[in-house]
Amino acid sequence: MSKNRIKIAILLSVIIVIGFVSYIYTQNNQSIKEQVVINYYSQPDINGVVSEIISNFEKLHPDIKVNLVELPPNTDDKLITIKKAFQSGEMQVDVFDCDIVWPPIFAASGWAEPLDEHVSKEELEKFLPEAVNANLYMGQLWGLPYRIDAGMLYYRKDLLEKYNKTVPMTWDELVETSIYIMEREDNIKGFGASWDEFEGLTANALEYIWSFGGSIFSDTHSQQVNINTKESIDALSFMVDMIHKHKITSNEITVYSSGDVRESFFNGDIIFMRDWSSGWELSQDAQNSQVVGKVGISELPLGDMKGNNYTTLGGWQVMVSSFSNKKEAAIEFAKYRTSEEAQKVGALKMSHLPSIKKLYNDSEINESMPFLKYMYPSFEKAYLRPVSPYYAEISKTIQNSVHRALLNELTPTQAIELIEMNLKNITQTKQVVAN
Repeated sequence: MSKNRIKIAILLSVIIVIGFVSYIYTQNNQSIKEQVVINYYSQPDINGVVSEIISNFEKLHPDIKVNLVELPPNTDDKLITIKKAFQSGEMQVDVFDCDIVWPPIFAASGWAEPLDEHVSKEELEKFLPEAVNANLYMGQLWGLPYRIDAGMLYYRKDLLEKYNKTVPMTWDELVETSIYIMEREDNIKGFGASWDEFEGLTANALEYIWSFGGSIFSDTHSQQVNINTKESIDALSFMVDMIHKHKITSNEITVYSSGDVRESFFNGDIIFMRDWSSGWELSQDAQNSQVVGKVGISELPLGDMKGNNYTTLGGWQVMVSSFSNKKEAAIEFAKYRTSEEAQKVGALKMSHLPSIKKLYNDSEINESMPFLKYMYPSFEKAYLRPVSPYYAEISKTIQNSVHRALLNELTPTQAIELIEMNLKNITQTKQVVAN
């Protein structure tokens, strides 16, 4: 080959390489320019679960960048933060976490995007029915559930075995067992729960009211307040007696949030604890728990042997902001956030109960949460709290009056009467959609 031909060949090779590099550079720059950034207002990123889910999503969708905005730990503070973000407009909200009782609040405010046209019937059928129902308001779908939750009874199985006691079937039996063991064990209390004045107290109080045969409203779609009954008063009286008569609780129970009661239980200071599912993984963490391998989980006790077990349905959803100018990307992420892959990450790392029915047969999830299949019927029949755009006001009046009764500032009868009066004031001008 002549020198000229060699030079021409080298020149052509250089041109081709330069052209290819230029093409790649242009494509990358174009990709960067076209990348959509969405803001996701989410739960605190405990154990890196949310970051892992976002990372997995971004690998599947390199054209979408998810900016994580962490919300406060307290549920009431989460709601306030999201509301302020919408009201101030200081930061664009595209996707946001939503407690199970909030969908009507955001739907009625015009802040949430309806999702009916973006989610098929087949996609919805994979979820637990009540988890979907919590996201329905005025005949439309406003959110997608990525986890459920339910109140459960944690117990020290080692202490029950030591004293030949069974898991209590009724609340009365729980008191009896607590007193029996407290008399034989030093520095231990029988029962703990989250009874500070916050949303957790509403969830707790409703479980007692329901299990004793009471209700808040007369039926599912009624505006008729029905809380002022003997059953509701008996339920609240029982809660008060656990503190002041039977003395099976710590004096600090009225300032306990979920984290506080867990810490006490993990330290070995409590026999029975009412908690959500997310407490399980933490109870088995040897770095933070003294009761690893000593904990069992069961349904919450009955009000009496003729009644039923009742648990408050909890859980979290994702909603898309109606003000987002990146709705397509936001909806894509919302659907992934509720996918099997994403829910499995939460289940394995945080003991989050899936909202997808199929995952309750997943062997890895069942191995990490051995109580799952046993408790599944309880999760299926868990009760929704009142579904209303004015739920925050309903909950505030319940938790405030119940808390005052627990502190002996009101008698149980006075507290129930006050709740009745306040709920009637709310429902005179505002529609309560469901009980």
